Amino acid sequence: MLAVIIVAVIAYLIGSVNFSVIISKKIAGFDVRQKGSGNAGTTNMLRSVGKGAAGITLVCDILKGVVAVLVAFVISLISKNISGALLVQIAGVAVVLGHTFPVFFEFKGGKGVATALGVLICINWQIRFTLFSICNNYNCCNTYGFSRFMHCSNSLSCTYTIWSSKGFLYNKRRKLFNI
Repeated sequence: MLAVIIVAVIAYLIGSVNFSVIISKKIAGFDVRQKGSGNAGTTNMLRSVGKGAAGITLVCDILKGVVAVLVAFVISLISKNISGALLVQIAGVAVVLGHTFPVFFEFKGGKGVATALGVLICINWQIRFTLFSICNNYNCCNTYGFSRFMHCSNSLSCTYTIWSSKGFLYNKRRKLFNI
């Protein structure tokens, strides 16, 4: 039980590091949430700061999800009495929640799509194609003015996909854990 709490807290804190806010303040001198759409995400970084900052933000947000899953995996190796799959799923949900509601940035974060992609890359490489189609649908609907509805459904679908995905994380020699 202690391992579950530790993983959830660490993953949430990893997710709470909002790279778009940090990078926009460093590069452009303003908080990205005060410009454009008001969202702390890669798309608003692209519109408000530029391609380079958006690219860095995207990579960092994806890596947040990867790091959270890897931390959960390491803790599952140390803690023998709890399922690694459960710890990874808890870490995935917690890191996305941390990105969406960051404790360090007044609980105003991004949508969690890139962070969820990082989690899904580690959990199940096949499911990321589903996530890409969700993101593409979001961008199309955002163009036609359905952004508020799609924001909610996008965040929920990312969280649900992490929680319900069934897959494997493989090592070259052995299966590490079954999710």
